[in-house]
Amino acid sequence: MIVIPITNEQRVRANELYDFKVLNNSITSGKSNIYGAIGEIVVYDFYKKKEAKIDNQATYHYDLVINDFRIDVKTKGTTVYPEEHFLCSISNHNINQECDFYFFVRVLEDMRTGFLLGYKSKDKFFKNAKFNTKGSTDMNGWVFKADCWNLPIKDLDKLKK
Repeated sequence: MIVIPITNEQRVRANELYDFKVLNNSITSGKSNIYGAIGEIVVYDFYKKKEAKIDNQATYHYDLVINDFRIDVKTKGTTVYPEEHFLCSISNHNINQECDFYFFVRVLEDMRTGFLLGYKSKDKFFKNAKFNTKGSTDMNGWVFKADCWNLPIKDLDKLKK
């Protein structure tokens, strides 16, 4: 996991990134859109020397293109530093996204710190992830708000600084 301080300039760019209010099938009814946008900005900035491009035309299927790979950034807001057993999730509504990799990010609720958790190819994610149904609980007592696929942070591919 790489801890990233989030700058005011990145927060401004995140607020300007998209003109929509709520994504289709949003679990949080749009309340987490800003975390998704800041996650994309932080990953983009981390990889900008690798020819990263934000692709606003393909927002459902993927968010970034890095070295010709289509990357969908999955970001969750958090109140704590992530631990290795925390889960990275893909909603069952999104399993048909046309991406090559998922990149997982957490952002503290004050949006001053981001955590680049790791990544997984789409194929390997679904081969290794556990399916949880809406209403079921995880090991910490979290109740799933939608059917989703989950993989612990410890099972992601690690990033190099």
